[in-house]
Amino acid sequence: MPPEFDPDRPMSSLPKDPPYISVVVAARNDNHGGNMLTRMQAFLNAWLGQAKRYGLPSEIIIVEWNPPPNRPKLIDVLHWPEDTRPCEVRFIEVPPEVHGRFKNADAISLHQMIAKNAGIRRARGEFVLTTNLDIVFSPELMRFLAEHRLERRTLYRIDRHDVASDIPNAASAEQLTAYCESHILRVFTSEGGFELASDGLRVLEAKDIVPSDSGIRFGAGCYPVDSYGNTLSRWLADEAEIIFQRPAGASALLLDAETGPSAGGAPVDVQIVDPGQSVLASASLQGRCQLRLHIPDELCEAALRFRIQSSNVPLERDLRTLSLRLFGLSWETQEVPPGSARASSGQDASIRVRSRDARRIQLELNPGPGSTLTNLKANLSDLAGNTLFQVSTDQLHPIHGRQCFLTIDVGFKLSGGDGGPGSGSQDFVDPAWSLELLSAQPGTDWGSAFEAPSPAAALMRNPAHLHTNGCGDFTLLSRQDWLDLRGYGEFPIWPMHIDSLFCYAAHHAGVREVILPKPLRIFHIEHRSGAGWTPEGEQELNERIKSKGVGRIQNDDVVKWIDQMRRFNAPLIFTQQNWGLADVDLPETTVGSGNSSVRP
Repeated sequence: MPPEFDPDRPMSSLPKDPPYISVVVAARNDNHGGNMLTRMQAFLNAWLGQAKRYGLPSEIIIVEWNPPPNRPKLIDVLHWPEDTRPCEVRFIEVPPEVHGRFKNADAISLHQMIAKNAGIRRARGEFVLTTNLDIVFSPELMRFLAEHRLERRTLYRIDRHDVASDIPNAASAEQLTAYCESHILRVFTSEGGFELASDGLRVLEAKDIVPSDSGIRFGAGCYPVDSYGNTLSRWLADEAEIIFQRPAGASALLLDAETGPSAGGAPVDVQIVDPGQSVLASASLQGRCQLRLHIPDELCEAALRFRIQSSNVPLERDLRTLSLRLFGLSWETQEVPPGSARASSGQDASIRVRSRDARRIQLELNPGPGSTLTNLKANLSDLAGNTLFQVSTDQLHPIHGRQCFLTIDVGFKLSGGDGGPGSGSQDFVDPAWSLELLSAQPGTDWGSAFEAPSPAAALMRNPAHLHTNGCGDFTLLSRQDWLDLRGYGEFPIWPMHIDSLFCYAAHHAGVREVILPKPLRIFHIEHRSGAGWTPEGEQELNERIKSKGVGRIQNDDVVKWIDQMRRFNAPLIFTQQNWGLADVDLPETTVGSGNSSVRP
């Protein structure tokens, strides 16, 4: 018989050699989502097989909530290996009489977030991962977890990849992960959910800001298409990737862009960076701008990495940071000399940034035929627009259509990166690249728009847009951090947005977010439409919730509560001290080491 477990005991008093990770899921044998037992068996086979392969000491806690009286218990219908080590499987049962204490007991047969809390309170691992019964973990992710590299005061999140539902029955961990890798349908990132093509890239939307034959695709950091009447646009995150295949004869890429409300009315710096974060080209934008990006002739296909730097002003009704959006990208096919731009007079003129020395910025000025350079004004300001230095002159000898250079000496060393690999002392801007501002005009008045800046923006010390898309499938923190935050809010309603609120509470309690990068992945096995949220099943799910007559947290409420956390930089806690049914003695059954044991 396993010893009684008190979830409030400090880690030092836990039994010897506790598991490194506790994996918590909630379930009942009701065929939720269709083909439930097959999906759950895949989850178990994948974790148990890979935990053994990589030597990951862990436990799976299955909180069996309100078991149906006319169906067998899950432990009796699932298949178990003779020896589950180094993972133990614990079933914690929440009987129907306990379920009946909660509001909406007749309409909602499983209170998912309260069930997960019950598992978190009884977890023994140093770290606790909450997930769902239809998730398969990639070998790379399992290997990473087995390396014991997790840190406390850290919230680990990850992109979710959906895979086709016809998974092979009774498959091994290797067979399951191979199937998942080759049957990916879509990905859920911090920006949204995206259908994926056979090449693994995001599919363009039916109505997008580029033609389908442009050779341009949108990658990480690019939000889905927004529609304002007949106007389409895509917002870019602070780091964004655009993948291209240059058509024959294309000389440059034209961009139609606009600075957004998070710029706070100040200029936005746009940089094109290489994989080592060295700057290849840059421009400062304000309002609605037309730009021309020159790409080296030998580069026929690549991923353009955009780095957006702005004031990052928080918004009133949108949790995102919206500093720059694109209305369109198109290829310029006529021959245009590098560094040229179209002046208002119709003659070629341009200002291009070049740097010949590690401590010197050099501007190449081309007035163009028929144009005259007669005055010069230079202004140095900070991001808030405060002028730090200014010089101007109208005493220039007129320069008629001749190329000239303006050189600025600075008191620090310029480099293309942040001191990491590849930065060194190379030119600040690669001469083969240039990002030219062709024209600019006033942009949207964001003060009267839905995306208006928050009136309390100046009070917010630590606002952030977190990766909460699909967070119910992977939220990983130290056990102590879960206990400090008292788990998920225990609302006996439809469990939407509750996990997102927890992530923001963790952030404003000082827990930093880390998004695990590819090839670390989780795979979500497709289920029946309407059983949980999917893009195509959203309407069906809404109708199902409405038919049950139960409440759910609305998006406006989520934004309101997160706005409060941002203003005070403090978490909102929605549970009592007895969260997770801590004051209820729940029956437990253990599977492991070839034997099962039962604790009343």
